[in-house]
Amino acid sequence: MEGSKRWFWVGSREPVRAQLAALFSAAATKAPIERASAGDVVVVEAQAAECAALPTGHAFGGVRALKDRGLSVYVVVADTDRVGEQLARFCLADGVLRWNADKGVLDAAQLQATPRAATRTSVDDMLARLEADQNARGRDSALQRLLQFEREDSLSNRLQDPETGLFDGAYATLKLDEEWKRAMRFHQPLSLLLLDLGPRLRSLDEATRRATLAEAAGVFLNECRDIDVLARFAPTVFLLLMPGTGPDGAEVVARRILATLGQRFGKAHGLLPAGGLCSVPSSEIPDRRAFLAVAEACLRRAEASGAGGVSSTWQ
Repeated sequence: MEGSKRWFWVGSREPVRAQLAALFSAAATKAPIERASAGDVVVVEAQAAECAALPTGHAFGGVRALKDRGLSVYVVVADTDRVGEQLARFCLADGVLRWNADKGVLDAAQLQATPRAATRTSVDDMLARLEADQNARGRDSALQRLLQFEREDSLSNRLQDPETGLFDGAYATLKLDEEWKRAMRFHQPLSLLLLDLGPRLRSLDEATRRATLAEAAGVFLNECRDIDVLARFAPTVFLLLMPGTGPDGAEVVARRILATLGQRFGKAHGLLPAGGLCSVPSSEIPDRRAFLAVAEACLRRAEASGAGGVSSTWQ
């Protein structure tokens, strides 16, 4: 240890104090503990009566309080006291010094090691060091890669349907699997709506078709919650996953969407939107494939009626 470093002793065992003085090449300061400042070292004997002088009057509570002041703090425990060692580390002590009373020997290896910094490195300093290290190694840092990814097309953009701005079918398939597993694991309701704008959409001229798709997407987004999953599943079919929503709530949403679409489009384009709705848990739906199949069967039933609307009865 450096002879110029000031250190404080809170303890009663003179043999321990003497060995510490030899290690520090200086006697412990006689100044009261209240005068200790950042950079000073404090050695606390866990069982000493002098702990009453510590900020909390208790060895381990005092360690925590001293650490908050930016001091380096070490705790002396009996070499058989494993609990004291754990408590010292829990209180953020810089090290534990083990005292063997039978041999009269202090194991001060942790004191002679470089103590932990009393304060945390700032985020700016950390970033600067990381950048310097990565540049020296000739490779991009994680931060540089993040900025690069932000400049490029984001993953969400690559998963978007270009005509509606909604997610595409591939993403919908992934989310269907994910939400199904979550619903089954936590025993929560999950509803699936398949909504078809109708075959007439394909026969519209390009400008009208694109405008109609954009208008429909706006309706869906306006009616959906942030936790809902909305995607264009096929050229005229949209998929809406509603986590935490049972059949009654899902039907209210489905009918509201269809009513709004009817108001927006009327009969101008000959569109007849229809929806198929399915909800779990259900004893008749064992897996996500059956979940999707039932929703599609309900959609076909609604379309076959010739009146559009929504159907949740598939048999």
